[in-house]
Amino acid sequence: MFNFSDHEFASPVRRRTIAILIGVVFAGFIFRFVQLQLWEGSELRGAASAQGIKRIERTPVRGAIYDRQGRIVAASIPSYTVIITPQDFNPFRKSALPYLAKIIGVDTNYIVNKLNQAGSYTRFQPVKILNDADAKVIAAVEEHHDDLPGVYVSYESKRQYVAPVRASHLLGYTKEISEAMLEKVGDTEDSDYYNPGDIVGTSGLEYNHEKDLRGVKGYEFVAVDSKGQRQARFKEGRADINAIDGESIQLGMDIDLQLYAEQLLESTGTGSGAIVALDPNTGEILALVSKPDFDLDIFSGRTSKEEYQQVMLDKNHPLYNRAMQSAYPPGSTWKPLMAAACLESKTIPLNFALSCPGSFTYGNHTWNDDASHGYTDIHRSIVASCDVFYYNMALKLGIDSMYRYARLFGFDSTTGADIGHEGRGVIPNTKRMNKWYPKGWTKGYTVSQGIGQGEIGVTPMQQAAYAATWANHGVWVQPHAARSIFDTKTGKWELVAPVKRKLPIADTIIETVRNAMWGVTHEPGGTGHAAETPGLHDCMIAGKTGTAQNPHGKDHAWFISFAPFDHPKIAMCVLVENAGFGGEISAPITRKLIKYYLFNEREDSLPKILPNTPEYDKLRAEKYLKKQKDQQKPKENPAPKAEKEAILDKKRRG
Repeated sequence: MFNFSDHEFASPVRRRTIAILIGVVFAGFIFRFVQLQLWEGSELRGAASAQGIKRIERTPVRGAIYDRQGRIVAASIPSYTVIITPQDFNPFRKSALPYLAKIIGVDTNYIVNKLNQAGSYTRFQPVKILNDADAKVIAAVEEHHDDLPGVYVSYESKRQYVAPVRASHLLGYTKEISEAMLEKVGDTEDSDYYNPGDIVGTSGLEYNHEKDLRGVKGYEFVAVDSKGQRQARFKEGRADINAIDGESIQLGMDIDLQLYAEQLLESTGTGSGAIVALDPNTGEILALVSKPDFDLDIFSGRTSKEEYQQVMLDKNHPLYNRAMQSAYPPGSTWKPLMAAACLESKTIPLNFALSCPGSFTYGNHTWNDDASHGYTDIHRSIVASCDVFYYNMALKLGIDSMYRYARLFGFDSTTGADIGHEGRGVIPNTKRMNKWYPKGWTKGYTVSQGIGQGEIGVTPMQQAAYAATWANHGVWVQPHAARSIFDTKTGKWELVAPVKRKLPIADTIIETVRNAMWGVTHEPGGTGHAAETPGLHDCMIAGKTGTAQNPHGKDHAWFISFAPFDHPKIAMCVLVENAGFGGEISAPITRKLIKYYLFNEREDSLPKILPNTPEYDKLRAEKYLKKQKDQQKPKENPAPKAEKEAILDKKRRG
């Protein structure tokens, strides 16, 4: 028989070693037991009831927008959103759905549609059900969270428009992302960023600078119970990813000039048109007005269906940006371009002149001028706006050369202004004319094009850049709304560099045209005397009037300009629809705005409401209270359609 006592395994050293190891193991078990029961008991009991980890999306605060003086234009203020996680909500839908619908004041079908829309993404992805929830809704959801599995309230933000200006087409608006927009970004680098219910820039600056303004989403990780309700922060928040707020933008816009421009265009009586003012040295947009416009507060927070339809179905189309999208015949504002094109192409010499009898005949058609101008050279043709001179020039220059020089000045192309949704206008050439008139056309078609009529269409934004080109002695500068953008990484404001290009036109020709534009407002017989500023040498305005024929009513009134003549600080385009002569309607508006911008002098007593004044605070308070009152009106909580039909059927049967 084997004797263990004789084996070396049973030596005293071995026995002591084994005993120590066993003692250490038992001591470890006892220590861990005490640790779990006494030190970590409360934490683990909470974790024990948790069924998983939920990732809660944290939306960053959208960047603020300031004017060129550093005054706030659009801020972001707290807002709360009711959210559902389908994975946690669906098992309890039968009881929770009607209860939630009652709390937030909507039909159950509204919630179902929201969930179905998001269903194509993932059932684990939280779905935003109600944006900009009021305090009553928030309190009710929090109070009854045990009865609303998978439902919670998230902190977000919404736009608040602080300045007293509309600037609706320049700033643009934000709204909930649509299914079409989600599909559009599906194949881009933003495919993982946006989810149903997210707020996104939809027009204007908000749209074009969406990536700058939106920031970077963050995520909070929490432990949840079987009903999806929060129990504790996962790892005490150490695993959370902080949101990075959006970058703020300083505009080139001046609040005071913008407000005055809006008031002046509104006071014309037609209430329709556009004003664009630029800094010709940088391309910064000092003011941009498109009338009719709309109140941006409508799109701040929750927009009712009635409010949205009121704007969308308005027969005056206030959402349409006339400054950027509408194309109009430029009328006589086209003549400086024609003069430069004829001289640069050597179609005519610098000393060319002709006699204007007051009409021009080509073939069997006669075009009348507004006067018999007699002996007319290049300078006088612009000052007095002689049509006969440019009827002749159109035939001499030809349609394709006209097209080429129009392109040099930025027409027939978008300017690239960072406001988005821009039209390019249209300039005819041989190829296009053949397409438009398949049965044939003659040179007679180009006669009216020489004075900016016929098939030519330009936008007010293009016209403002065109005016700035003359101000810059032949250098085209790209218009842009953003003056500087705050870099959240460096903590510094980064200026937006201007984009410029020199036109291949001789300096002598540019100066010839510039001097004629000065004559428009200052010389006898000039058509723009209403823009003259007597006694203000530092405010000498150069410009060109234009009256564009309108087949649907009265003519459109143009005036393009820059000032001061020697060292321009502002270039402008004023267009008033259906108003008549540019020299009578648009030139005075130009004079008032330029004097105000350069000298802070107003010619009239239009109300001036500035931020941080009692008048403006009162105005904002009234608007806020009205919107709150409208949102808090008792709403019918309609039953589902089938239930409604059953009730009606029962009534019909008696």
